[in-house]
Amino acid sequence: MKKMLVITAITLVVAGFTWTISTADDAAKPVSVQVTGMNVNLSKTLCGEEAPELDATYGGLNALIVKEALDADGKAIEGMAGKMLHYLPLATASKLMAGEENAGKGVTVKGLLYKDAMVIGVKEFTVEAAAAAGGDDWDDWDELGVKTMSQQQVI
Repeated sequence: MKKMLVITAITLVVAGFTWTISTADDAAKPVSVQVTGMNVNLSKTLCGEEAPELDATYGGLNALIVKEALDADGKAIEGMAGKMLHYLPLATASKLMAGEENAGKGVTVKGLLYKDAMVIGVKEFTVEAAAAAGGDDWDDWDELGVKTMSQQQVI
């Protein structure tokens, strides 16, 4: 009887460790998401204008400030709004994660979220149009009416 009790106790302990390890593995698995937010320069966002001199190679790294995060079913992921996600250095993320080309612009990213690490692996992304984000349509050329037989716009 005592042997049976010891064997049962050991089995329960091993099962508990196995469950703990499998739970940790599940937490580390990436989740398919669509994240909308602002692509920002990492050092300027964290340090402000008083940032120390940055390395020329790595000073232009960007990150994503989350506005909304949706899972594969289209449900909002709680607690993500306002968080900063770093980009996994993939070829598909190169135009987002470095340089000034897309810094300061609204973006929608589809990819894999590693929530524990606050990292997103970009599969594809779109950048919001400048007119919608900041109203850069300064010339109004497309709003001019066509008034001639040649179908050219009259200024």
